[in-house]
Amino acid sequence: MPPVPLPFSTPFRFLRQLRGSALSVTLMCTAACQAVDYSAMVGYPPAPSVERTPRLVAGLNRSSERDVAPRRAVPVAYDGNDIWGRLGQGFTLVDQNGLNARIERQRDWLLSKPGFLRTASLRAGPYLHFIAESLDVRGMPPELALLPIVESAYNPQANSVRDAAGLWQFMAATGRDFNLRQTAWYDGRRDVVASSKAAMDYLTRLHDQFDGDWLLAMAAYNAGEGTVGRAIAANRQRGLPTDYWHLSLPRETQDYVPRLLALSMLVREPGAYGVDLNPVANSPYFMAIELSRPVDLRQLASTAGIDEAVLLRLNPAFLRQRTVDGPAHLLVPREQASQVKAGLARLSPAQGEALAVSGTPVTPSVRSLP
Repeated sequence: MPPVPLPFSTPFRFLRQLRGSALSVTLMCTAACQAVDYSAMVGYPPAPSVERTPRLVAGLNRSSERDVAPRRAVPVAYDGNDIWGRLGQGFTLVDQNGLNARIERQRDWLLSKPGFLRTASLRAGPYLHFIAESLDVRGMPPELALLPIVESAYNPQANSVRDAAGLWQFMAATGRDFNLRQTAWYDGRRDVVASSKAAMDYLTRLHDQFDGDWLLAMAAYNAGEGTVGRAIAANRQRGLPTDYWHLSLPRETQDYVPRLLALSMLVREPGAYGVDLNPVANSPYFMAIELSRPVDLRQLASTAGIDEAVLLRLNPAFLRQRTVDGPAHLLVPREQASQVKAGLARLSPAQGEALAVSGTPVTPSVRSLP
């Protein structure tokens, strides 16, 4: 789709598997919870190959989007070792493919919206280290950590006009193809861990399908592998180059890849471009604890004495703020894990049982990756 000049988002799409994330969890809990690491949380079977139609949409449905941007920087101990700098040092896609007018046009558009990156980088605070670490573990380009900026401005509550949802803006059918469960209580497309794994799974498969070309993989993530495959076949038949830049693709897909590459330029050299990125520490912000019974997130926040908005921001997949129908784990700020543990211990079993009968009881869905 053509760029949408909104300071909060423009949907696009992408990524693939979170093999054994290096973000291990070491929280020791009572009977109410146990420590669980991310490598187990993301272990799902591979998704089947499916034909796609363009998934990019013209803009967000503002009435159904909840802005989950924190009003201030995420309170993580910050020592100057910034995750943006770590990412930028690994960016190579522009260097490998060269600068061109399409990238420059997207760069200029981004620079004309100074609030866009600031807002997106503020929202990214709780999630960015996890995503960057997951990409690193899987050997995927660090530029892909910027995809949620293009897709949703790093808002896991974002909804598109075509009902794509979450950081990675999965459509309902695509989400189901990648094991993202969707019920009245839980939407896996909004689950930060599960949807990131699904996006990385999808991108990796596309990367393999298109002979190791990340630009074609990104284009296919947006437009669908069938659309890109047909464009390649048409060029081959005419004796034309079959790289991304020479393909006849939908307008939104023509803008999609250049915008990501332009973003990587700004993040790599924010000072040179006068870009104001919210500092994000190069350390984990959240950790996961396993639940033995359903809990009401608002009640837990009150009992534990932590900011309700923080708990909801990390667990947006629970649509009714209750851990029913979803995975049996909860994401919590590392610095407040002890408070959450104590709060869980104070909640009575009867409260969890009351929630369980309101929907499908929570059952653990964790598996170890090979």
